[in-house]
Amino acid sequence: MGKKKSGSKTAKRIVAENAIRKIAERDGVSTEYVRKQMQIAMLNGLCSTDPKVKAFWDAVPCEKDIPTPEELILYISEMVRRKKIS
Repeated sequence: MGKKKSGSKTAKRIVAENAIRKIAERDGVSTEYVRKQMQIAMLNGLCSTDPKVKAFWDAVPCEKDIPTPEELILYISEMVRRKKIS
C-alpha cells in the first residue's frame, strides 16, 4: 500500500493538476499530451551533464526515480514562493 497523503499535500497536488488542465485548455490539447510533453522536456533535463542542471534535478523531491510533472510544478512553485518571501 502506498503512502497516505496529508490533506495539504493532496490539495497542492490538485493545484498542480489544475495547472496542467489550464495549459491543456489554453492550447486546445489533452492533459495527457501536456504531461507527455513535460515528461519529454524533463527527461532532456535529467540527462544533462551540466553540474548546475544536475543539482537542480537532484533537488526536486519525488516519490519515484523520476519526478512527475505535478511534482515538478509543486517544487518550482515552492521555489518561486520562497523567493517572493525573501
